[in-house]
Amino acid sequence: MSEFPENIDPAIMRGLLSPRLSRRQVLQAGAVAGAASLLFPSVAGAAVGDAAWWKGKTKTGLLNFANWPYYIDSYNGRHPSLDYLKTSKGITTTYSEVIEDNPTFYQQIRPSLQSESSIGYDIIVMTDNAVGLRYLLNGNYLTPLDDAALVNFKKYASTSAKAVYANSAKRLIPWQSGMTSLAYNSSKVSTNTSSLKMAFDTSSSNVAKLRGRVGMLSDPIELGNLALLALGKNPATSTPADWPAAATKLRQQRDSGLVKAYYGNDIISELKQGNLWVGQVYSGDVFQARIGGNKNLKLMNPTEGVLLWTDNMCIPKGAEHPRDAMTAIDFFYDPAVAAVLAYYVNYITPVPTAKAKLTSPAAGWQTTTMTNLKKDIGVAASLIAAAPEVFPTSAYKLKTYYAFKTQGEIETWNEQFAGIPNGS
Repeated sequence: MSEFPENIDPAIMRGLLSPRLSRRQVLQAGAVAGAASLLFPSVAGAAVGDAAWWKGKTKTGLLNFANWPYYIDSYNGRHPSLDYLKTSKGITTTYSEVIEDNPTFYQQIRPSLQSESSIGYDIIVMTDNAVGLRYLLNGNYLTPLDDAALVNFKKYASTSAKAVYANSAKRLIPWQSGMTSLAYNSSKVSTNTSSLKMAFDTSSSNVAKLRGRVGMLSDPIELGNLALLALGKNPATSTPADWPAAATKLRQQRDSGLVKAYYGNDIISELKQGNLWVGQVYSGDVFQARIGGNKNLKLMNPTEGVLLWTDNMCIPKGAEHPRDAMTAIDFFYDPAVAAVLAYYVNYITPVPTAKAKLTSPAAGWQTTTMTNLKKDIGVAASLIAAAPEVFPTSAYKLKTYYAFKTQGEIETWNEQFAGIPNGS
């Protein structure tokens, strides 16, 4: 049984901020299907979708959607996919880019959830490696989805997306996914570019080459999970007994002089400017930098594996327009819609057939939309379809993050990793 309290120590939440303030094959069939079952263990109060509850829930034509910034297609101040949702499904969407990090957003909506009132949003997007989502799941604050309404999802979703849905007691459906790994400047770094050891090697020769040229993320969840990978551990199956060694490895890296600083999303700018030669990054940001002219910036595919995270759509308890939310969730699994999203946000789509739709778009809405989007994006859709950062192959060893099982584990993780960027 999970032990997550209703009242959370704000210091703990601050210490476990989840990042991705910016936008966010397809996974090979079955590539992470087994790992997905590790994402959401011991979900308290989980009940399979309540068909009786959904019976009689009708569409109102309105939807309030809360998401992260720069995480949906955009052209001339509009979101073409949401315009298409209106014309094809009769749903007008109020779209709000209000999620800056998972814990802060959870703290904002928690009072309404506890009082069993609407939080003002019908769909919210939360990250699987984040503490905020753990509290939502274990507090039973998410509505079990209407299985009967998921026509596109059942037909087009990847194996891993279906596993997330099943293992979250049908309360989560992936929006987009991404990888966290190292990026490196191939014009500056030419050796040992296939192992995380490059960023952690404290030998005198490596420090001489990379002193002050390595950047790491400041988020303790990202730091700890990457260090576990560097130790040869699978983060998802690690235990608290493994964490001190990972923290020691991070301190050794810092104290050797390798690390210039710890960053948020600004790390990609430091890499693009050449101030860093190696950095812990999100896959989509690397791809966007590369198509923007930084051709020497490469995403590492380490022998130890890369971290896979998934941002998930969910319907909070008390949502005012649940039927509209269900319709929209399934709408985004239309391959043509999924292709438009992948073209713009450059993260991993949960719809495998979206890849074909990038190179052979459907006539009508999709073709017109992608023609318009290309004016802003500036690259052909075929380049997106061929990108390993957007459509990773089976060559990538995808590893999931550790899923906290108790409040005590959160506190232990925070004690090990939260102080490292500040020198403790």
